[in-house]
Amino acid sequence: LKPFWLKPSCFETVVLFRCASSPHTSPLVSPRMVAMKGKQLITRSKKGKFTKKDYGKTIKIGGKSYDYVMIEAAKIATKGAGDGRVSRKDARLICKAARPSGDGRSTYDATEKATMAYIRKTYKFTPSGDAAVRGFIAGQAAKQAQRTKQKKAMK
Repeated sequence: LKPFWLKPSCFETVVLFRCASSPHTSPLVSPRMVAMKGKQLITRSKKGKFTKKDYGKTIKIGGKSYDYVMIEAAKIATKGAGDGRVSRKDARLICKAARPSGDGRSTYDATEKATMAYIRKTYKFTPSGDAAVRGFIAGQAAKQAQRTKQKKAMK
């Protein structure tokens, strides 16, 4: 009988990567310590080249017009390993697509409202993901209403 620590199944090969991101960290990092890159919304042309996001672009689904970037964000959020639901982390993509700038320059119009209703109806959300999206939209709507009241008061 061989001791358990000599069995081949107990051996583990550890590959080390050079980490050049920070001079203060150890130069050798195991793969477990390398952070996984999150999902990103990237738009490409028909030829496959990277293009800037066109936040005004719409797409027709079932005869209705929806916001293209928000639909793509929902598709990316449900893609990959998992159960196909939109998590709290993935909900950030949809929120960023709905309101690209955080300073009030981007508004939440009727097309985006219809798109959000379509996304909530079509895609499954985790409870925390659903709360994150609803909380974000409610907060942004409150800020937009406040800015509108301030503009009307200035007139």
